[in-house]
Amino acid sequence: MNLQDSYNQAWLFAAGAHAGQTLTASTLPYAVHLAMVANEVMAADREAPVERLAETVQIALLHDVLEDTAVPFEELQTRFGEFVADGARHLSKVLNGQKLPLDTYLQRLATGAPQYAIVKLCDRITNLQPPPSTWARSKIADYHVESQRILDALGHVHGPSAERLRAKIDNYRRYF
Repeated sequence: MNLQDSYNQAWLFAAGAHAGQTLTASTLPYAVHLAMVANEVMAADREAPVERLAETVQIALLHDVLEDTAVPFEELQTRFGEFVADGARHLSKVLNGQKLPLDTYLQRLATGAPQYAIVKLCDRITNLQPPPSTWARSKIADYHVESQRILDALGHVHGPSAERLRAKIDNYRRYF
């Protein structure tokens, strides 16, 4: 499967699954975030090759489906295969209805396929935009600390993405 077709397959599925959801404190559809994460993955591949790129881009587009929609794991598995479905499961912060502690979540990502960790790095790069106006300074500061923990735990999997995240984290200091 080529990159364009696999992107479109996952994009249409994810956009439908997240229909009606918006970015925090915004009217933009949530699918904008998913496209931005996929864009970061493709840019990361240009800096240092990402193995299984087409599937990794699909994971980027689908990374919040299990956590934020009613789509079951088995449906992702049937439509996109084991590797992509497993990626979405690893990237979900919720397991068996319970939110995972950050250390447990990062450990799962650090011991899974490196592509899953790359998607998380790209997700956090994308999330380090100006914070929503509804966030208190303390929440912004906590998000900064959490971002550094993500970099520390997963940065080893892809040097260029780690460097990009490091720069975003440094820049994010100005918001608190």
